[in-house]
Amino acid sequence: MEQIVRKYEKILVVLLLGSLWGALELFGRDFLRAAGFPQKSAILFGLGIIILYASKRLVDFPGSVVVMALIAGLFKTASSNFFICQFAAVMINGIVFDITYMAFRGRLDSSPIYRAIAAPIIVYVSYALFALAAAFVIRESSWVSEGWAGIRAYLLSDAVSASLISIVTINIGYYLGAAVQPYALLRKLGMPAVMFRIVSVVLVAAIWVAGQIY
Repeated sequence: MEQIVRKYEKILVVLLLGSLWGALELFGRDFLRAAGFPQKSAILFGLGIIILYASKRLVDFPGSVVVMALIAGLFKTASSNFFICQFAAVMINGIVFDITYMAFRGRLDSSPIYRAIAAPIIVYVSYALFALAAAFVIRESSWVSEGWAGIRAYLLSDAVSASLISIVTINIGYYLGAAVQPYALLRKLGMPAVMFRIVSVVLVAAIWVAGQIY
């Protein structure tokens, strides 16, 4: 029975965090644009990695972040116009993070130094793959026109900022995930599993409704 409860909880956590990631991408990008922040992608990547690492502390199974990336991409697609580059960026980020975590989980979970080293690597692999995909696979007009010069500028500006931000935020994600693990949290709050499920479903529904209204 406990295994079934945990299975349902894991599914709900993935749904909830994937929806939160999508909401961050949708609302956060527009907020940063309205506020005049430069390098929006760097800030969003840094904030997003908090959600990604926290999720691995909560529901660690292979491909969990890829599933979250798909949910986040679908959230953005359902809530606004479909932009293939933005969808591709989210999917690439999720895949790169998931592979990195699966390969180096023990070291990443054991030391903030390893996490700080991994953050720029995750950033640069994600940014390089996205830039190459945008320019030569998706062939988005601005990326095609700028070519290799645009890719180089992107990796020397936005990627540097995202790396510096992520060195801090990847550790925030680690400690946040450890602090709010659902099973420990349920015991601390005395919350029945069924109540956790109801609250999670309501939150997911509220996020998606907000995205549709927006």
